[in-house]
Amino acid sequence: MASLCRAYTSEQHAHAAVERLLSAGIAGADVQVLMGETAHDSRDAPVGSYAGTTTADGEVVGSYAGAAHSGREAMGAFAGDADAQRRGDFSDGDRETVTTYNADVKRVRIASHHNLRKMLVDAGLDEATAKADVEALHNGRVLVLVQSAMGLDEIAAAIDG
Repeated sequence: MASLCRAYTSEQHAHAAVERLLSAGIAGADVQVLMGETAHDSRDAPVGSYAGTTTADGEVVGSYAGAAHSGREAMGAFAGDADAQRRGDFSDGDRETVTTYNADVKRVRIASHHNLRKMLVDAGLDEATAKADVEALHNGRVLVLVQSAMGLDEIAAAIDG
């Protein structure tokens, strides 16, 4: 069984590759999409206002009996320099997903780092490559993993379009 793993910079590009694979006759059960989320800094998110949105840099926040300051400034920290640390929010989560396409039904499930690495090693990737690919998921990459009885050249031609 041939295995091919490709990294994409966006979910849209990965899903387009999946569509090409399925259109080429590769079974949905042979295709998996692995996605992760990067850690976000809530100071980079748009901030609402009365007549539009702004950024944390542009938002001026008052303080009790003191001068106003930027919304990007740190609010304090338990340890270390608060300005050098990212600011988390309620949507923080270290979450990776695996999407399968069995019987033409898209199914998404949560996967652990260990299970992702094992899945990639079981597909034929070496340990170092599997570890690097799991790290790439943390940086926002999307992986398409194909394990098929079809030849490797045929899979590569299908996924590349």
